[in-house]
Amino acid sequence: MQAMIITAYQDYEGLRRVLSALGSRALCFVHVDKKSGMTPEQVAQLNAIANVRAIRQYKVNWGSVYHLHAILDLCRMALEDSRVTHLHLISAQDFPTVSAEAFERMFADDDRIHMQYIRTAEYAELAHRYEHFHFMHLLNYRDMSESAQNWVGRIDRWQEKLHIRRRLNVPYKGLVWLSLPRAAAEHAVNAKENKALLRRLRYTYIPEEFYFQNAFAGTVFEEKITGEALRFSIWDEPERGTPALLDEGDLARVDESGCVFCRKVKAGTALYETLERRWLGQ
Repeated sequence: MQAMIITAYQDYEGLRRVLSALGSRALCFVHVDKKSGMTPEQVAQLNAIANVRAIRQYKVNWGSVYHLHAILDLCRMALEDSRVTHLHLISAQDFPTVSAEAFERMFADDDRIHMQYIRTAEYAELAHRYEHFHFMHLLNYRDMSESAQNWVGRIDRWQEKLHIRRRLNVPYKGLVWLSLPRAAAEHAVNAKENKALLRRLRYTYIPEEFYFQNAFAGTVFEEKITGEALRFSIWDEPERGTPALLDEGDLARVDESGCVFCRKVKAGTALYETLERRWLGQ
């Protein structure tokens, strides 16, 4: 079976609808941000949906290591179920672009890892994210108050002025939204060297974008990486968000892309209604 690894932080009603649809054809493991407005009672209601296991474990500040911890906890939960053959890491605003039957066929006997895979050395602007110490688990970068923003900026500037550089080797990077087979997920979660990698990434900015790529580097799994995450998104229209909030007018581009997920899609919109009916085979 396919396992959806989902992190969520808002829109309880939308999340419940997404899980009801996905859970009808796949197993869903979801983490609800403790910082969100969703209550323990609502999480219990999510757990009452067929094929859904929901937890509310971490307060996930933007860019902090706790998003990665939440994802890895969900992966461990999924791997406890022997039926799981593939894990798909998505946000609560991602949704499949094909029917559940087609989705199953696409991943049957597929031992590849579908994820973005780029060399950090080719993007010098990324260096500060892993060479400096970041404290996003303590400072909420999305808190626009003067105090929070000042501290985030000061800490970074002080390290630059004092020439502080961490000795952290992370040659690869990519978005965390990816699909991988069971064997690869077991290595990413359980290998001793990857537990050490997780500890080293604690003070990295958006560490989930370095974890999986470097967990597979230099292993037998590296040759299985496709470099394509199979996720459709639009990043060059900032007036619609980054990435853009998709609408029905984007459906043709979604279908032409050949991707199996698209993001971001809001539950209840015309585009979502179309994709949900397609997923359910209606």
